[in-house]
Amino acid sequence: MTSTNKKLDADHVELTVELGRDELAESVRLTEDALNQEVVIDGFRPGKTPRERVRQQVGEARVLESALQTAIQRSLAQIITEQKLDVVETTDLAVKENTPAKLIYSVKLQIFPEVQLPDLASIKVSRCNVVVEPKEIDEALETVKTSRAVLTGTDGSAVKGDRLEIDFEVKENGILIDGGQSENHPVVIGKENFVPGFENQLVGLKKGDRKEFSLMVPKDFANKTVAGKKLDFVITVKDIKKVTLPELTDDFAKTLGKFENLDQLMLNIRDGLTEEKKEKETQRVRLEIMDALINRATCVASPAMIEDQLTTMMQNFDQDLHRHDLELSLYLAKIGKTQEDIKKEWRSEAERQVKMALILHALARENNIEITREETDQALESLVQSTMLRSPGTNPNFDMERMRSSIQSRLLSEKTLQFLEKTCVVTL
Repeated sequence: MTSTNKKLDADHVELTVELGRDELAESVRLTEDALNQEVVIDGFRPGKTPRERVRQQVGEARVLESALQTAIQRSLAQIITEQKLDVVETTDLAVKENTPAKLIYSVKLQIFPEVQLPDLASIKVSRCNVVVEPKEIDEALETVKTSRAVLTGTDGSAVKGDRLEIDFEVKENGILIDGGQSENHPVVIGKENFVPGFENQLVGLKKGDRKEFSLMVPKDFANKTVAGKKLDFVITVKDIKKVTLPELTDDFAKTLGKFENLDQLMLNIRDGLTEEKKEKETQRVRLEIMDALINRATCVASPAMIEDQLTTMMQNFDQDLHRHDLELSLYLAKIGKTQEDIKKEWRSEAERQVKMALILHALARENNIEITREETDQALESLVQSTMLRSPGTNPNFDMERMRSSIQSRLLSEKTLQFLEKTCVVTL
């Protein structure tokens, strides 16, 4: 076997491979052995059927086609291993000559760029202890109570605690702001989920009332697009309901499922909040480690990789919009931007994500972090089963190889991040 490498650009190499008669004969033999295990012929045990009978059963064309695939896969894997090529993906396979005496093919390899990692001992990140305060449990209980509230219609004036449905418009200097219009929008007076002072304007109104008013938005308001601005509101009350919350008793806890009393419910809430906080702390720690690695590692993300990441980000954004019954083209038209405008805004984040992926890959490679076939198969089976359960009675068209590749990549990133936590994290 001989091979030559031709560098196409910073990320791609064209590999040309030539195999001789003996190597091709070996591929045919291996193919026949594999088919021998699959073929069932009366009078012969699996794997013991004469080669001639196997060829007759499956056909000469299938043997040669499978042998070609075997020859290419085995030789390509051998070259990648021997030359220690760090391959992202292989594309553009082309068979240039295929005879019993010679096989010549070419394939394009995308190569991971070289990454120079810093000394991990120089990166230390502190992990904070997770504590759930009694106030947080009380707030969670209030949320549970609200979800089980009894709503009763009323023709009286709205007071604090009432749930209203309103139509509203919000304008700045006569122009409707982004997201400043809604119909049958739910508002509970006193929850303070809107601009400060907004809910106070609803007190005393009755069903069918219309009201216009203006408010100055505080400069430190969370929504920076309207912070410090004067907004003009027009609201119409469509419905008012009295909200009756259940009492926190053992009987109430029992209505929520497996709980025998209120104490068990509170323990469950505490455990849930604890796990949620632990997860957030883990994400914070990992982000801090990755920021340090990105700042200290030598890693160049090619324009092609950044562009691919931008395409992926745009596709994910489009899918998110679809889940909310929105179309990307309509959304872009509404905000007055094009896909290229969005990509320009996202480019620095895309570059950061590419560098993060390259660094994690380099870390896994340097520290021999791998995902076994069993780990991938188990995760793949779990994903398929959960998908089937979510869509009973359907027959999803799974791209198993694509799913396997995606799962393996995700599991490898997770295992590498766990390695970084063990190496870089100091618990306070």
